[in-house]
Amino acid sequence: MTIEASVPFVATKSVSKHRIQQSSLLKYRLMVFSRFVLAIFGGYYFAAIATMLLVFLFPTEPLKANAVLSVTMLGFIIHCALFIWVFMVNSTLKVWLSVVLPSVLMTLIYLFLQG
Repeated sequence: MTIEASVPFVATKSVSKHRIQQSSLLKYRLMVFSRFVLAIFGGYYFAAIATMLLVFLFPTEPLKANAVLSVTMLGFIIHCALFIWVFMVNSTLKVWLSVVLPSVLMTLIYLFLQG
């Protein structure tokens, strides 16, 4: 009698353990997908707005084309570095805030400089 009573209990315990593992696996996959989306699109926007702000640091006419090309290459480096950094940080919330808040701040600065 005790064997029959313990068998469903063990089966229920393993099923719930399996569901917990599936749930944690789904959360992990969503976290990785979230970071991937942030690394691609957030990194692109971060690099683009940083590039637009860096162009303001260079003089206007004689070397403007060289300045734009140099800063564009720097933008590629920024995007690559941010892509790698997004997957190095432990906290997903920290990563999102660290990319979105500076991007918003740089956008506001750019809009202010455009006048």
